[in-house]
Amino acid sequence: MKLATAPVNWNNADAPDFREWFPYPKILDLMVAAGYSATEWGMNMPSQVNRMLTDLGERQLRLLGGFVGLELRNEAKFTTEIERAIELGRFLKSLGGQVLIAADSGDQRRLAQSGRVDPTSELKSHEWRNLTSGLDQIGKQLRVEGIKLVFHNHVGSYVETQAETARLLEETNPDYVGWCFDCGHLVYGGADVFRLLTKYGSRVGHAHVKDVNAEILKEARARRWNLADALKAFIFSPLGKGNLDLRRVLEQLRDQGYNDWPVVEQDTTPLDPTTVARQNRTFLEELLNELGIE
Repeated sequence: MKLATAPVNWNNADAPDFREWFPYPKILDLMVAAGYSATEWGMNMPSQVNRMLTDLGERQLRLLGGFVGLELRNEAKFTTEIERAIELGRFLKSLGGQVLIAADSGDQRRLAQSGRVDPTSELKSHEWRNLTSGLDQIGKQLRVEGIKLVFHNHVGSYVETQAETARLLEETNPDYVGWCFDCGHLVYGGADVFRLLTKYGSRVGHAHVKDVNAEILKEARARRWNLADALKAFIFSPLGKGNLDLRRVLEQLRDQGYNDWPVVEQDTTPLDPTTVARQNRTFLEELLNELGIE
């Protein structure tokens, strides 16, 4: 496994007022300074293909793919959201990307329930059908064009909890929709990471690696914080400093056949984000070494 980074280590759209955003292309230079050779595309990056290819090439950075939040559950937006996702997938492919990372877009109601979802707020049956059939349509089309679609379980969205993540995976076609496994968001959403990995690990087509501070998570639930509040309180710890068994995460990913790029994510930190990104990379590299995972 080779380690990648993502723009969220420096600029986080889920907590946009946390700090002043690092401008483009400086963010690419910081990725290189932290020792990474691959990244995801972020919304603060340009959409001009030639410029992106030039900037990535000058820094010998590989682009793996990019993230999009979709409101497929909404019948009125169903067709345009499918078109938007396919267009973004094609754009990413033009940059050398191989994966489109899709999540439900969520809304203010779900953000207010971050980490403590009220079951009565779950999607209705027709909304589930829209979401899963839309993903199947996107994944089927992108597969023809050489792009893999993976679905990202995400706090503050309508696929946050263990039950919701499992239902999404059960009701989508594995030929067209993979899983962007995010262990940090799973823990935050109250899921049993290892139970889900045991059952659905073969669906993992992309992985985001985070650690979680259990004390902050407990406080976030008790004080009814939304996602942005929790991020500003640093719910995601530097790797190895939190309460998630990352050794076991990597072992299960390996045992399920995942040998792609784990993406190291530190959504927020009170420290210099480039320093933390470098330390997280070093920690994970040492852990992969100890486990004999190449």
